[in-house]
Amino acid sequence: MVEGRENTERDEFRGARLRIYGTNLDDPDEGRIFVWTKTGWFERIEGRQGDVAFTPVADSESDLREQIARDNPSVDIVELGGDYRKTVSEEFLEQSIGDYPGTSVDEPGDEDDDQQYHQHD
Repeated sequence: MVEGRENTERDEFRGARLRIYGTNLDDPDEGRIFVWTKTGWFERIEGRQGDVAFTPVADSESDLREQIARDNPSVDIVELGGDYRKTVSEEFLEQSIGDYPGTSVDEPGDEDDDQQYHQHD
């Protein structure tokens, strides 16, 4: 059933706590930022205009650490928290949900919107 598969893909990241890592704990924006999901590791790439993209970079933590070590052996990744974690998580979810066909970030998600649709049935 295609519709069920789309819903499963769209919900892939919902309910799972994303883990956000960086290479610069003191100033995350100056380092590289990575997002871990149950489907793998993604790197946050910020464009010149401030736009943000997430690129798949590794399937496992050991693969990610190997890649980082090849680029700079003295760098390691550390888990980031607080407002920075929240911001990056929201960016990731917004982009990920928008990437699936037939979905958008503006889809109704709360009970009030659902009730509005039921009123017209």
